[in-house]
Amino acid sequence: MAEITDKPTSTYVQNEHVEMANVPPVDTSRTELEQAILYDEDDKVTLKTKLAVFALTFMYESYLFTLVMPAAILTYINADLGPDSNYSWIAISWNLGAAVIVTIGGRLSDISGRRWFLLFGAGAGVIGSVVGATGKSINQMIVSGVIFGIGGGFQEMCFACALELVPNKYRFRTMGIMIMANHFSSFGPLISYAFVAYVKPSWRACYWWCFAWESTAFILLFFFYHPPTFERKHEDDHKTKLQLLRELDYVGLVLFSGGCLSILLALSWGGGQYAWKSVGVIAPLVVGFCSLVALGLWEAYMPLKYPILPPHLFVQWRRFTSFLAVCFVAGMLYYSMNVIWPRQSALLWIPANNTIIRGVYSNMVSFGTILAGWYTLGIMPWIKHERWQLIGCVIVQTALIGSLASVGVNDKIQAVVTIVLVSMCNLPPSPLSFSMVSLHLTDQADIGVAVGLISTFRLLGGAVATAIYTAIQTTRYSQLLPGEVTEAAQSSGFTGSVAALLTAAKTNTAAAYAMVPGISNATISATELAVKEAAATSYHTVYLVAIAFGALAISAAFTVKGIDDSVRTSHTAVHLENDQHQEAKIVE
Repeated sequence: MAEITDKPTSTYVQNEHVEMANVPPVDTSRTELEQAILYDEDDKVTLKTKLAVFALTFMYESYLFTLVMPAAILTYINADLGPDSNYSWIAISWNLGAAVIVTIGGRLSDISGRRWFLLFGAGAGVIGSVVGATGKSINQMIVSGVIFGIGGGFQEMCFACALELVPNKYRFRTMGIMIMANHFSSFGPLISYAFVAYVKPSWRACYWWCFAWESTAFILLFFFYHPPTFERKHEDDHKTKLQLLRELDYVGLVLFSGGCLSILLALSWGGGQYAWKSVGVIAPLVVGFCSLVALGLWEAYMPLKYPILPPHLFVQWRRFTSFLAVCFVAGMLYYSMNVIWPRQSALLWIPANNTIIRGVYSNMVSFGTILAGWYTLGIMPWIKHERWQLIGCVIVQTALIGSLASVGVNDKIQAVVTIVLVSMCNLPPSPLSFSMVSLHLTDQADIGVAVGLISTFRLLGGAVATAIYTAIQTTRYSQLLPGEVTEAAQSSGFTGSVAALLTAAKTNTAAAYAMVPGISNATISATELAVKEAAATSYHTVYLVAIAFGALAISAAFTVKGIDDSVRTSHTAVHLENDQHQEAKIVE
């Protein structure tokens, strides 16, 4: 008897009425019974696959802790090791590093196997935790953020890794499970503040917490995650690792990373370290823009074996490119809110000595994420119509940002409710996009780079937004504060130095106010209120800018292509190396 092996393949068929992707070809030489057996076998999710997905999900949680915990306590780190005006780069560097690495890692893992890239990512998380926990300066903490970002970029590949291990019809459900599991990391900000309030190492305990999670993730991946190896991926073309290294797109890598870095530096410096019209801002903006233009031309016209940004994906606007625009804006709000909201809530409503309540308020973004987890698992996979789910989430999110743009000093309840709802609507577009794009692919060999690019744009959006919004808020606040303090001095009958009072207001602590000659309790109260008014108005500007970006996301969401039921098959893209169910075999 001859042995027939059914290997995972993918085809794409299109006419005026039918569009299908990733459907295994029908072998007419087999009986209907044999075909049924094959599909039934491919429909099963084995224990080893479930353990692998569990390891990937745990790793997802681990790297989220490295994102949300340091971002929540930036002011405490700066107060201890600073002050340093560049302290926000502890968070920005995470987004930038991950944004660059996830696409590179996705492409490299597509062609050489994923296992060791993920293990490297978890290992980098372990190292970044140690560097942060032992930090002696803001610069060292930024280095920790960079290492976290590099590790997070590789770990962000977990979505593509999980999606390719399960049958197509279970991909949305799998994403729901992974997002639902982030209940643990969603309490990261609150845990951070609890460490600051009750644990002797204070904020350093956050990094040791991340160390424990990343170490455990590394162990789980080592034992349970065994995707196809390099040899299996290239058993047909017989290429060596050296051959593949020679064919990588190194020029594209330099242009991509250099362009992103230049633009982010310019946005971070603008309005703070340098004036927006200065050479220090304009020069890196021009360099970054030119680098990205050159990158586009290089990828489009050079005969590259493995381009960093595959042109054949970008020409598919409805199946791929429009998702990048949606997720870029989603990332702008999600990642920046983890930095902006803790500062805003602490400054406007929570006294400095009430650390735990500050932690509760800081966690409001994550409370919205928890609600989103219930949605992505309990509703998203079952109601289908993913395109309309995507559009609806973006529209509601943008409308709610308008509410945030009207929040004043006395609108605490409005702010809390709105930030939770915004966060709830902000998360689902990402898992929706990951799964939709993976099902739109004409070749599942591109899943790593395709999902990686979505992650890149989402993370890059977060880095850009954090830089832009921080610069806008800081600049606007600096413009408003002198006038508000002057009015406070006049209304409270203060006769001392307004300049000294303004200096104290910038610090906004009891010790700083006590140093001002001739100050009274009435003046202190009036000045503290002036600080809040200036801050509230500065955040209005931030959210108004965010509304404009939301409108762009809505436009892009309407252009995406929905998922046809014909692609919700039992086909699985790849199987684990250590799983007996790697391939379905029929003996004739």
